[in-house]
Amino acid sequence: MKQKLLFMLLLLLSFHLSAQDKSQGEVINYDGTWRKLDLPDKIYYLPELTEAFQIEKLVSFPQVYKFQKAKGSVPTFWAGGRPYWFRIELKNSTNMIQDLLIHLQLSLYDVVEFYVVEKKQVIDHQSLNWKIPQQNRRIKHRDFIFPTTLQPRQEIFYYLKIRKNFGAISFPISIWEKNNFDYYYPTNDHYNWGFISGIFIFVCIISFLLSLIFNEKLYLYYGIYVLTALTFIYTMQGYFIRFYGDGNFGIEGDKVRYIATMLLMISNLLFVRSYLRWDLLKNKLFYWYSNFFIILFCLLILVAYVDNLILNNFLFNNYTMPITFLVSLGFSIPPFFVFGTTIYCIFINHFKKDATYYLLANLPVFFVAFYSGLSTYELVPGSFLTGIDFFVIAFFIEIIALSGLLAYRVKLMQGMSEKLLIEKNFIQQQRTQAVLEAEERERIRIARDLHDGVGQTLAAARMTLGNYLSQKKIESSEMQNSLDLLEDSIKEIREISHNMMPSSLTKFGLTSALKQFTNKVNALGKIEIELQIVGFKERSDEKIELMLYRIVQEIISNIIRHADARKVNIELVRHDTELILIVEDDGRGFDTARTENHGIGLKNIATRVEYLNGSVNFDSSIGKGTSVVIEVPLNLI
Repeated sequence: MKQKLLFMLLLLLSFHLSAQDKSQGEVINYDGTWRKLDLPDKIYYLPELTEAFQIEKLVSFPQVYKFQKAKGSVPTFWAGGRPYWFRIELKNSTNMIQDLLIHLQLSLYDVVEFYVVEKKQVIDHQSLNWKIPQQNRRIKHRDFIFPTTLQPRQEIFYYLKIRKNFGAISFPISIWEKNNFDYYYPTNDHYNWGFISGIFIFVCIISFLLSLIFNEKLYLYYGIYVLTALTFIYTMQGYFIRFYGDGNFGIEGDKVRYIATMLLMISNLLFVRSYLRWDLLKNKLFYWYSNFFIILFCLLILVAYVDNLILNNFLFNNYTMPITFLVSLGFSIPPFFVFGTTIYCIFINHFKKDATYYLLANLPVFFVAFYSGLSTYELVPGSFLTGIDFFVIAFFIEIIALSGLLAYRVKLMQGMSEKLLIEKNFIQQQRTQAVLEAEERERIRIARDLHDGVGQTLAAARMTLGNYLSQKKIESSEMQNSLDLLEDSIKEIREISHNMMPSSLTKFGLTSALKQFTNKVNALGKIEIELQIVGFKERSDEKIELMLYRIVQEIISNIIRHADARKVNIELVRHDTELILIVEDDGRGFDTARTENHGIGLKNIATRVEYLNGSVNFDSSIGKGTSVVIEVPLNLI
């Protein structure tokens, strides 16, 4: 019986203890073994629903103002402009004085009041907001950091009153040993963010360059997307907080972050619809929906600027709740829209591989944004996932994945460009070949017509006229002059016919034809040509011989007509894999940089060299003669 009574007493005592107010909280014990405590789970909160709470009443009447234990690794609340109180109890169990820092890892709270309470007495009070410049803070940092000192064996309460007029309150908090913070955090912070910034900026610059090179808007949109993602991260992390306070962006406070988010949404829509070619979708509504969201965000940005610059924040101060709800809703719909459209593209096999790759690359960002939205409305507990670090990781994964895909696209485009260039060169070469072959056929026809037609007719006329004069025994100087003119005309026609299609070239090859050609030119007495031929033990391809002969003819013709030269050196050398032709003169030269000097003759030379897959170089300057170097491969003809 006694045992039963004892059991009943213990059971009643347990019920009594469980019914007691647990809002007094649990003590966080500092024993000197930890250097930093991230997001302690012994955090309690209390919202101001109807009245403004005073710190003196909160600490004096804990049984009235009951704090609740916060849920999640990062407590998040849809505040709607209402302040929230947070309480942490900390005990120094060491025998040493400890300097600590309470670190709120966000930069855009409108007001943060920090109170240190011991034995229901406020012993320290600090206040911060985003308008206070970093240089005027106790800890000169973009985040909200409050220094505090614990005496040996001292047990104190920290109360933080946080108010955020626009959006939700997130409470990522860390407790640092001050020495460890001074030693570790600044260097690591700058190193990590410098590395992230460098990657993002590098990808952005490369994208802009690719946009200029390939004239593709896709790479431009991607570069803008990466830039706006970096801007979004910077505003979330508070790197632009000095501009928030000064209003250098035309707006201030948390609205800068929301505008950065809207710019990110706009750039993402522009990139995705260009990347997946929404303009080619069977359902054009997706393209028009994207235009609707882009216009909507542009209007919201315009309203934010008008409200800040003209209306002195009248709209955001008086209609905070509906504006916050509408903006948050606007941020929630486009990600689902993009996600759903990507799945739709996969389903209908519209750029299926690209859509699948984008979906996989975008999953981390979508998941973090989706979870952040749910925690903002308190549908799920706040978590590390809502922190900027996970946004950075998600963006980093997405950007690296998409950069790899776009790099692959660049490689494909280069391959296609090279293929098109090869095809273009082949077509151009075929056209050049057709033109040159047609020209040679026309030369042959004209040479034959001159030799067999006009030449024979003139010869017959001379013979007939000579026979007639002999039979009639007519002696006249005028008639003899006519016969001489006919003879000269016959010789000239034969010469022209021979030059147009020299028989020595077809019978004996290039070397004999060049020797015969230079001998005839030297016989005219206008210039002196010195010819050197090296390495020709056998004949070359007929096309090479014919083109080189025409090239030499064209060069000598240009020298006679324009160079006013006295001496010309021609050197033709044959190697195992190439032919080299060098023609030098001591004429007046010309300025190779001036395009008006590039007449038909030079263009004909360049065309014939191109036909042979060779290269030509004109080296000349005024008053110093001209040198032409032509290299023709023997294995590419």
